Amino acid sequence: MIISGRSMGIIIGFIVLILVILSLGCLDNSDDSGNVTMLNKTANGTYSVADVSFKCPDNWFVIHDNLNGNITIVASPIHESNTTETKKIGPFEFEVLVSNLSFTDPKFEVDITPNNGISEQKTINKAKNEYMPSGNKIYTEKIVIGGQNSIKAVVIFNDTNERFEYICFVKNGKTYLITSSALSKDFNKEKANFDIILKSFQVQ
Repeated sequence: MIISGRSMGIIIGFIVLILVILSLGCLDNSDDSGNVTMLNKTANGTYSVADVSFKCPDNWFVIHDNLNGNITIVASPIHESNTTETKKIGPFEFEVLVSNLSFTDPKFEVDITPNNGISEQKTINKAKNEYMPSGNKIYTEKIVIGGQNSIKAVVIFNDTNERFEYICFVKNGKTYLITSSALSKDFNKEKANFDIILKSFQVQ
């Protein structure tokens, strides 16, 4: 039986989700491996979870993971190849597009962690000092994101040729670490996509 149309879209989405989870290392045999879910847009075209909302480019997907109270939200482009494969589950055959996801694909990530009583300044300082010491820090500056005073750091990793832009702020007793990343050679052309998310980013 060959399934097409809307059913194929659902199947593609499911396969993309599985591939994303595998690429992020979120599958674990332990009991506390977290709860990874694919997010859908709200009626006003934004993604909303864990008191965070933002808009996203149309061809990007968004997933959410909650592990022991630490929340991670990841957005990244969907890449679909032009080839199809036939997958067989029991007596059914499904014609699906093959999606190729890579660790070097552009990603927008939000990590939310409780401060556990640590002051805002100590939290910011801790975040600033933990930006991957193996990277080459380009600059640090103060900016405002979603109405929040924030610290931004730009780091280049020469071994992987990747550029990371970190934004950190504290609100409601939680630390928000926002990471935009892509290959250094691709970062500027992805900046417009990152800006769509950052300019619409809000914390309730």
